[in-house]
Amino acid sequence: MTIRKATAAGDPICILFCIDRAYLRQAGVTLGSILEHNPTTAFEVYVAGFDRDPAASEAIFARLAARHGSCTIRYADLEEGLFADLPVTRQFSASIYTRIVLDRFIDRRHGRVLYLDADTVVRSDLRGLWTTPLEGYVLAAVQDHFRLDSEAIGFAADEPYFNSGVLLINMHAWRAEACEARVLAYLGATGRDLPWMDQDALNVVLRGRVRFLDLGWNFQPRCADVPAGFLGLTSAAYAALRADPYLIHYTTSQKPWNAAHRVHYSRDFFAAARTAGLGSLLDAPPARSAKERLDAVKTRLRWHFPSIFRAFRRLLKPEAAAMMYRARAGG
Repeated sequence: MTIRKATAAGDPICILFCIDRAYLRQAGVTLGSILEHNPTTAFEVYVAGFDRDPAASEAIFARLAARHGSCTIRYADLEEGLFADLPVTRQFSASIYTRIVLDRFIDRRHGRVLYLDADTVVRSDLRGLWTTPLEGYVLAAVQDHFRLDSEAIGFAADEPYFNSGVLLINMHAWRAEACEARVLAYLGATGRDLPWMDQDALNVVLRGRVRFLDLGWNFQPRCADVPAGFLGLTSAAYAALRADPYLIHYTTSQKPWNAAHRVHYSRDFFAAARTAGLGSLLDAPPARSAKERLDAVKTRLRWHFPSIFRAFRRLLKPEAAAMMYRARAGG
């Protein structure tokens, strides 16, 4: 099996997107948000995946790069069937495994790579993240407080588990420790038993080799609904991040483009889409039905009155609330 290798030049921040056609426009929104908040920073962006539409790719990425002036786009087209032996689901395509083989197409002069899921929006200068010290670590990532059953993959109850949607990868350590081969081997042996397949495999294989980042670098909208203590934050730190996260990651199957009426920070996504020139392709879906309009009201109430929302959740769904707000004291 082969991968057509991309070439590279210069010494910019290296960004990696691993997508298929379904997330092409969303990746354009992410890139547009990066360039908007980092106007004087040089970037080299790799877009890797299967079945790429060259014309659509150029229309989105080349236009954004040209407008920025210091952004180079590289494409790495993967051969169909590369991950034929690994599990996929309706929600997760084979593209989730692409980042595991990044050393096959990222130019070796890059000492670090910033991987971003295509359902993210950047709201800040990335240099604060990019310059994170990585000596002694394979990568840096943000703890995922919503993985409440990591004991199922052998983690202790209080052992941190990271979300793999934002990864700052130390390529020297990645190569030296044969991470690609080890992660693929683990997936080949146990992947069908892992609820979060690639993310679980990365957590297990890189256990103890991860530097944990400030939550603001991978802030999930549902973070806005839980107590500060659940996230390990003080009330003041939580309030600041909730109001102004550095990077929003729209996890879960509910996204701004399919359920804006239920997702916090949807306005940030659509604002980024308009700035990137993709607003006409990714319009906010209106809440038409009575249920959708009610959900929209609930979402606004959850935002403005989170403590009241949590109190009702404890009253109406005590088991779910006990799991969600378990043992981490706070609000």
